[in-house]
Amino acid sequence: MDLITLIFVALFIILVSIWLATGKDTRKRLPGPVGLPIVGYIPFMTKKPYIKLTELSKKYGPLYSIRLGSLDLVVITDYEIMKEAFSKDAFMGRPTNIPIKLTEESLRTEAFTGLPWKEQRRFSLHMLRDLGFGKTRMEEHIKEEILELLDIMSEHLGKPTKLSFLLAPSMSNNIASVLFGKRLKYNDPKRQKLDSLLREFAKLAGALSWQTFFPWLKTLMSYFNKGNKSRLVQVMDEISAYCRNEINQHDATLDPNNIRDFLDGYLLEVKKRNNDPNTTFKKEILEDLSRGFFAAGSDTVRVTVDWMLCICAADTQIQKRIQAEIDEVVGRERFPTWQDRLIMPYTEACIAELMRWRTIVPLNLLRYTLQNTELNGYFIPKNTTVLSVLWAIDHDKKLWGKDVHEYKPERFLSPDGQKMVKPEYATPFSVGKRSCPGKSLAEIEVFLYTVAILQKFEVSAPPGKEIDLEGNLGISLQPKRQDLCLKLRH
Repeated sequence: MDLITLIFVALFIILVSIWLATGKDTRKRLPGPVGLPIVGYIPFMTKKPYIKLTELSKKYGPLYSIRLGSLDLVVITDYEIMKEAFSKDAFMGRPTNIPIKLTEESLRTEAFTGLPWKEQRRFSLHMLRDLGFGKTRMEEHIKEEILELLDIMSEHLGKPTKLSFLLAPSMSNNIASVLFGKRLKYNDPKRQKLDSLLREFAKLAGALSWQTFFPWLKTLMSYFNKGNKSRLVQVMDEISAYCRNEINQHDATLDPNNIRDFLDGYLLEVKKRNNDPNTTFKKEILEDLSRGFFAAGSDTVRVTVDWMLCICAADTQIQKRIQAEIDEVVGRERFPTWQDRLIMPYTEACIAELMRWRTIVPLNLLRYTLQNTELNGYFIPKNTTVLSVLWAIDHDKKLWGKDVHEYKPERFLSPDGQKMVKPEYATPFSVGKRSCPGKSLAEIEVFLYTVAILQKFEVSAPPGKEIDLEGNLGISLQPKRQDLCLKLRH
């Protein structure tokens, strides 16, 4: 190669390098804090990461990048930006390197992690509506569960009791009836085992979320079977085995003319699409779907009602105002209905304010970009992990006023107190194309449980004790396990 050719090659390489560098630099880069090698910003995080991430947004803006471990994370702390992002298909993905185990079929088809989730979600909502979501049929079942719960609670009158342990089986029975078409009695050993597994799952999944940021360490620890990861896998396997057994029983007794529950409807869809090689409707995917619905549907409602009872025990004036509204609208004898909420604005405002004040899921489930995209003027490449901090939105002073850290139901009331007013940025179930499909059932449950319990009982702290309103973060923000006392209302 002669000298002139070498010069041209060198010039070409230099020009291409300049062009690439210039092209890269023209893309607006996200701001964000600088961390340490290997661990990133993790050493500077606190036990309340939702608060730390909110504080960082005050310095770096509502959309910034942070490196946690070996993972670069895009953080959203603004409602309008979150709404824009989650309305796009590009942000519909879920990362696969999370502690939650999925079947090989779910991973292969991307039924949960990619765009096929749109079809899974659409079908699920359709089935849930057919099964009575938001209708009298579902209310009747919830009523039966609550009446049994009230009888059990009556056995604990005057005794300091951790009410969350009484609430959990009742809530999981509601979602079990939708999914599996049957409930389990409170003293059924299978019921007690399931509740124990669900509690442990929520605790371990939250505690092991750090493994998302160190995928290489997760692989290493799994190889040597160290840490709680192996226990989380065992817990998930046991819950999956229960769901798999129910699926097999339903498959063996399936009657196309008599759809008993969600499993029946899904299995029928599996058979209809049996000849489609590209279908994501498979029994293995139903296993993951039913396990996810069961765990989420059991935990979130229980946590919300648990918080409501803690609030009422801590502030007797709020409890009395709710009970006065119950007495006026429902009375002492009639069981409450979902329709009652329309003329019970204060009770509805108390529930909505609780969901804002103690954001039930302060860190939204991680998203994953499926293609190159742009957000708020910034380039977001494909395969980027995205986290929206719902706590930041719920505690944004521009949206809620300077007293955001106070529990104040009046935020959700009209000036005359006669109507419940809910702004669009009140988003306890997230927004967009991956918002919670169980929203309708959860809202009905929280309202009916809260009203039915406070209709019958007064809730208070044990003598000489104070209610602790600080939360513990697992998957959801849970009230600390503490005793409450029940007293019959006279």
